[in-house]
Amino acid sequence: MKPTSLLVTLVALALPLLSRAGTAPAGADAAAAGRPAASRLVAPADDQALRARYAAAIRDAIIAQWSIGASVPSGARCRLAIRQLPGGAVGSVQADADCEFDAAGRAGLERAVIRAQPLPYRGFERVFERSLNLQFTAPR
Repeated sequence: MKPTSLLVTLVALALPLLSRAGTAPAGADAAAAGRPAASRLVAPADDQALRARYAAAIRDAIIAQWSIGASVPSGARCRLAIRQLPGGAVGSVQADADCEFDAAGRAGLERAVIRAQPLPYRGFERVFERSLNLQFTAPR
């Protein structure tokens, strides 16, 4: 199966930004504190478009490095938790306990993330997230 035919869903790239928006921590920057609440709750359209391009760039980078093993059943899903640093260096990657891939399939997917580093960063600084949850679905 070709990696380019994989369905990959990036989960929660936008949600952490939106869920944090109304709850700025103590010491949050003054510019954000001075904006009306509505502007903190909804990302501007240009940020949403940038976030979509960011998600696609990450997806493409990982898929390009992933060789799907024969042991990964068609339609199986696996969610990865990825921690990254500014610049795109991967700090850690781990498959969730609910991953439907076998151990070899999980390890192969995790290695693809490591090989894909640095993950896309330049040009996406405004929407960068340290923690990503990515769900991969093996092609049918």
